[in-house]
Amino acid sequence: MPLNRKEPKKQPEEKSELTGSKFGKAPIVLIVGKSNVGKSTLFNKLIGKRKSIVADEQGTTRDAVIDRVLWYDKSFQLVDTCGIFEGKENEIYERSRDATIKALEESALVLFIVDGKNGLSSEDHTIASILRKSGADVLLVANKTESEKYYQKVYSELFSLGFGEPFPVSAEQSKNLDELIENVISRLEEKGFDLEYTENNENLIRVTIAGKPNAGKSSLFNMIINEERALVTPIAGTTRDTIDEIVKIGDKNYLFVDTAGLRKKSKIEDFIERISTLRTIEAIEKSDVVVLVIDSTQGITRQDQRIAGLAEKNGKGLVVVFNKWDLVKHADRRVKDFMDMFKEKLYFVDFAPVIFTSAVNKVGYKELMKAINTAYASLHKKVPTSAVNAAIQRMIAKPPHGLKLYYGLQVDIRPPTFLFFVNKIEVPESFQNAIRKNIREQIDPFTGAPIFLKFKERE
Repeated sequence: MPLNRKEPKKQPEEKSELTGSKFGKAPIVLIVGKSNVGKSTLFNKLIGKRKSIVADEQGTTRDAVIDRVLWYDKSFQLVDTCGIFEGKENEIYERSRDATIKALEESALVLFIVDGKNGLSSEDHTIASILRKSGADVLLVANKTESEKYYQKVYSELFSLGFGEPFPVSAEQSKNLDELIENVISRLEEKGFDLEYTENNENLIRVTIAGKPNAGKSSLFNMIINEERALVTPIAGTTRDTIDEIVKIGDKNYLFVDTAGLRKKSKIEDFIERISTLRTIEAIEKSDVVVLVIDSTQGITRQDQRIAGLAEKNGKGLVVVFNKWDLVKHADRRVKDFMDMFKEKLYFVDFAPVIFTSAVNKVGYKELMKAINTAYASLHKKVPTSAVNAAIQRMIAKPPHGLKLYYGLQVDIRPPTFLFFVNKIEVPESFQNAIRKNIREQIDPFTGAPIFLKFKERE
């Protein structure tokens, strides 16, 4: 039976303020195994889309990447984890490993992935020992079994792990994946889980957290969802995958997405960073509101300007956050300096609200959420035609040389889009900016939302 390739929508749990839904109501199936055994390839195939980054580099996946597996009217949550490594001194690997071990406590079933072509290593036995101590329910999955000849050579060896008959698959060639899903569903239903899937995702506000590496995006993400979901370390470039979480705050549902930091193109040296950058851009394009996180200790950089430009160009709501405010000396006297910097370097998105936060101290949370809600509301705001024409009366009377502006109206939302009838299509950028300014001052500020203009020629 074919996989249902429709992109799933997650359901938020009822949570109070500052509490994030963990993985929704569906049971959690955890993928574990040593590095480069094909966990991310299997994850992508089972959810029906490329979400985890796949590369021939050990330790590519660092954060837990989560999505829903849909099988007709049944579903479960699938979690792709980092490898559990041996002999690593690196802080990122140590914390990734600890996060994986912690996730075992929350899982209903563990898919222990081993190499069905080359056999076992000492690391496989180390992981097996951890799994046995955790008491987790384990399904042993032998990946890379494209060749029956090679698989038979290692088949008996796999029983030494103590998890019984291995389930052979080839994630690369989609071999036995349908049967694997049916096996997982059967085991979960035997445990009493209700796997029936119903869609309920109305008015979901999609918020992408973007910025340069090490600006504090993951810390801000964790502050919002109130849990250590994204891996946070002082090392620039820790996050590679985009991490998302549905959270219910008050009466609103949000999908927060933590992204990898955007670097200059000249500094994107390897395949994984290029993919991470593309994923970040894709997340911005799919969002309603972009939260641009700026490191207050470094100020606004060219890269921050680029991200703001991406948000504005794609018609997204925008909130600018000066993070690490606790590290700024005499911060209470520096607000004006930072606002002047914002007006100078991000003048083209001067409609964005500016928030000062300290994610580690949980300062600025309420102000940030209010700004996100304001930007989202502005994106959907519609104003009457009479108000538009009343606001531009003076501009109609004194247009630039040779240009005649007849009348205008709002024709769309997300973002607010206005159509103006003119005698010629070539409208100077300065005059367009004047129209936008007039709309914001005379009708509505549309705080947090860009304003798009269209012009139509008429005699």
